[in-house]
Amino acid sequence: MVLNIITEQLANKLPEDSKLLKYNIINPVNFNQLYQLLTFNKISEICVTDSTATDNIEFGTIIPVKDHVNRTGTNILIGKQQFLRIDFIDMTNQYITKQNSIITDCCGKTLNNKYNYPSHYLCHIVCLAHALKINKINGFLYNTI
Repeated sequence: MVLNIITEQLANKLPEDSKLLKYNIINPVNFNQLYQLLTFNKISEICVTDSTATDNIEFGTIIPVKDHVNRTGTNILIGKQQFLRIDFIDMTNQYITKQNSIITDCCGKTLNNKYNYPSHYLCHIVCLAHALKINKINGFLYNTI
């Protein structure tokens, strides 16, 4: 089963008629909500979309992500290792790479425009999905400016 997710941060910035609002809207810092969503059904693949604010692409453009840098100052897995039965997980090559994919800097609550493609908490969703052995992870950013 493919699960489509958007972050609350993106949902709050989308036009009311956006097709993305039909996807699962998640608070990416709420471990319990995210864990339940990712383990509720047999998820074989996820598509996660977060917001960005960049002059590099037009408003409303969706761009694929090939990697992220976690600059949030938090990690959704910290304190949950025993519960998840993990220690350290290798985060290399976690995304399905598409043509013209970018690397995003996950900034947390406030986007930092010193980065080319800042995002909020895409990294949290991807890290937990990877820890849960969901092997097909597609990441996307939607430009809100």
